[in-house]
Amino acid sequence: MVRRPHSARFMPGVWVFPGGAVDQEDADAPSSFGGNAGDSDWKVAALRELIEETGLWLTTTGTVSAPLAEDAFAAVEASAHTLDQSALIYFSNWITPEVFPIRFDTRFFLAVVSSRAEPAVDGDELIDLEWISPFEALRREEADEWVIPFPTRKTLQLLAAEPTTAALADRLRSLESVPSIEPRLYVGDGEAGILMPDEEGFEEAGPAQDDPTILERLSVVVSSGGRVPAEFRSES
Repeated sequence: MVRRPHSARFMPGVWVFPGGAVDQEDADAPSSFGGNAGDSDWKVAALRELIEETGLWLTTTGTVSAPLAEDAFAAVEASAHTLDQSALIYFSNWITPEVFPIRFDTRFFLAVVSSRAEPAVDGDELIDLEWISPFEALRREEADEWVIPFPTRKTLQLLAAEPTTAALADRLRSLESVPSIEPRLYVGDGEAGILMPDEEGFEEAGPAQDDPTILERLSVVVSSGGRVPAEFRSES
């Protein structure tokens, strides 16, 4: 897991997985990125961001630890390596609640890498990293040692459901489909939260998603120091 800088406008100081946005270049990636068919641009983006943010290359011959590369395409093309899209197991898809003006359609991938892999961060875009078990990451959040966004916490809980990496990979590879998860925003008196489709209050929160004041009320809760998820917090 990696930590976002305290100066970030969005989710400052929180612990997340490496990642980023799909760029137009990802749809036109060179053959060294393992081909380009179907949803390949998502996987290209994941492989590229992993290189740019951590220096980890998922290649057809295994995991390679290399210096951070600002231009992953150029770095891979200049090497003798071919990246391995099949190393990425697609297992989760989160979509930002509809009330927000800026929304994300985010895919999560699992990769099983060498225990000798040595990632790095640049100290600017990301300020820290740690190899950590899902259980320990969840414990640190529970103890208020780490701040973890809601989707990341839910993903960690899913990852913690199997006793070994191999068992987890087998389970996720066997998924017949990956349904989208689109939570809803709840804003109450002095608190705000994110509700999952299977949670109590999700259906009741439906009409509130069309309330034009819901984001204003969220801002009041945030500014007054109310209880909110990490996505809504700002650092002083």
